[in-house]
Amino acid sequence: MIKIRRLKTLGIALGLSVVAAAVGVSFYSLPRQTLPEANRIADYVYLNEALFWARDQSWLAWAHFPDTDERNDRLKLIAIDEPAMLPPPRGEGQFPWPRSVHGHILERLAKAGAKIVTYDIVFLEPAQDPTQDVAFAKGLAAQPTILGFTLATSTGGILNVEEPPPVLKSHVNALGFTTVDTPGGWLVGQYFTIQAGNQTYRSLAGETVETFTGKKITPIDDWHAKFGDETLPLDGNGQFTMLPFKVVSTMDSTTGGAVASRQGGEHVNVAFIEYLSFADVNAMDDATLKAFTGGNIVVIGPTAQGLGDFILTPNGRYAGVFANLRIMDQLISHKFVTRVPPWLDIALIIFLPLFVGFVGTQLRATVGVVVALAAVLIYSAVAVGVYGYTLHWLNLIHVDVSVLLAALFVALYRTITEGADKRVIREMFGKHVSPALVDQMLNHDDPKAALGLQGKRVRVTIFYSDIRGFTAMSEKMTPEQIYGQLNEYFEEMCTIVFKYGGYVDKFIGDCLMAVFSAPNPQPDDAYSATISALEQQEKIVEMAAAWSAEGRKVFTVGMGLNTGEVVMGNLGSSERLNYTVIGDNVNTAARLYNVALGGQIIISESTYEEVKDRFVVNELQPVFVKGKELPLRNFEIVARLAPGEPNTSKLLDPSMIHEAKVAADH
Repeated sequence: MIKIRRLKTLGIALGLSVVAAAVGVSFYSLPRQTLPEANRIADYVYLNEALFWARDQSWLAWAHFPDTDERNDRLKLIAIDEPAMLPPPRGEGQFPWPRSVHGHILERLAKAGAKIVTYDIVFLEPAQDPTQDVAFAKGLAAQPTILGFTLATSTGGILNVEEPPPVLKSHVNALGFTTVDTPGGWLVGQYFTIQAGNQTYRSLAGETVETFTGKKITPIDDWHAKFGDETLPLDGNGQFTMLPFKVVSTMDSTTGGAVASRQGGEHVNVAFIEYLSFADVNAMDDATLKAFTGGNIVVIGPTAQGLGDFILTPNGRYAGVFANLRIMDQLISHKFVTRVPPWLDIALIIFLPLFVGFVGTQLRATVGVVVALAAVLIYSAVAVGVYGYTLHWLNLIHVDVSVLLAALFVALYRTITEGADKRVIREMFGKHVSPALVDQMLNHDDPKAALGLQGKRVRVTIFYSDIRGFTAMSEKMTPEQIYGQLNEYFEEMCTIVFKYGGYVDKFIGDCLMAVFSAPNPQPDDAYSATISALEQQEKIVEMAAAWSAEGRKVFTVGMGLNTGEVVMGNLGSSERLNYTVIGDNVNTAARLYNVALGGQIIISESTYEEVKDRFVVNELQPVFVKGKELPLRNFEIVARLAPGEPNTSKLLDPSMIHEAKVAADH
């Protein structure tokens, strides 16, 4: 029965763990646009936030996470920031500026030796003043430049393309779309190409790096792309995963004050690129500009808060130009985020909850929860560590949530079922054993299993006591008096039984039956039963003196004890069960208490053998009892034997034949 129960509990726990895993797999498998706050997009966000947190902890400095934000000297940013939009001569005034401004800066960058200039700004309409486009085109002709354009999907699913006017388009090195995919508002990656019919459109970042390196980026499938001879990992949806970046404080060149590093907006820079304001470039001499731009990629883009070009990353809200710069940086410096195969993520989402569910049935409920929390912490540390060191993206939140759900489900199930078991135990034992013993049983992992309710063979000491002359005494008392005095008597006797770890099996009229010790027998049960009987007799004498002084009836009690093997467990019908003991040794104890006179404690030979060195006894004449062919040796308890005190017990001479008597009925 115990094994069947354990298997049932394990089966249900594993079933609940499967439900928890199914929840995790369901959210993991959602399309990126569906519940991005709970799908794989959220997982990538939380994974990066965890890594940023770990890098900020001084006590984790020993981990030495690789620095993914090292300065990329091949990338330069000329920012259209707040100082650049100040009135001349400091800035260029309110944006957008005349296109001749851009033509002029391109001519200067060409002289400074910039290898490629990329505008993260779109110029979609011809200038109102045609001379402005001519001036801009002159700069484009002088300096290899990539311009951005926009892609937008209409409500009918048609891709709308908005490119620069022909006068500019004819002079650029290449065009690249600036549109980014931000499911849930988060920017976590970018397509290198977007296909619309027979037309292929290429990203601004991809075109820039291709032009700079001479290596073509060619998508292979949703998981891979070619970058020259190198294989690039994609995210399973055809996107290149953007590695979030950290920001650094810069100095406001107008006030000299430090600007907060994580606000997003004016004067905020990222660690991996060198930053200049457009206003600073205007004031810079040619030699200094050449040192800044020579042979490099120069990106011109807005960072001013008022221009509203911002994206949300796992590390905060920043200017959109930083996203393109980051992807360029990753391609040039070979920092690729690799998403592990989905089967591995799903295996972890399923296996770890099952493991926790299994462990949760083998340990106490509270310990199981602690193990689950430890599993979450350890796995999270592993996932963050693997990502921090190798840029391999293991699923984090769906594994963790599935494990926690499995632990919660199993803990609730065990709390409900074990709560029912504990109620059964309290109902069955609450009035029969000491509260301490009930608590001990209830604290067991499986209370019912602790009791062995199906029946088990154990060695115990059986105790019986019976009031002498109760029938004659009760004839002179009212029923209320009888019940009142019996309850008072039994209250005191049960207290002493509980004190020594006994279990009150039943009351049979004025007779009390107890077992030492149920449901968990102990090596010293015979002594506990005997000392309990002795204290009960002492208490009866004390109570009799008080009753006599009150004019109430007094009585004496005979007691009998026997030690031996019995069967202990539930006995009865499906409607009514009683936890008790049965067997020949129970019958022997029941016969022995009939031998005892009022005030006597009679023990059997088996009990005597276990307590003979701790009590003074007198061996009595052997007796014949019902159900026994041979007479029984029996002993009267006289007193406790103090340590070091000589044992003055009186035993019959075993060499002599002693006539046995028949036990009298009381």
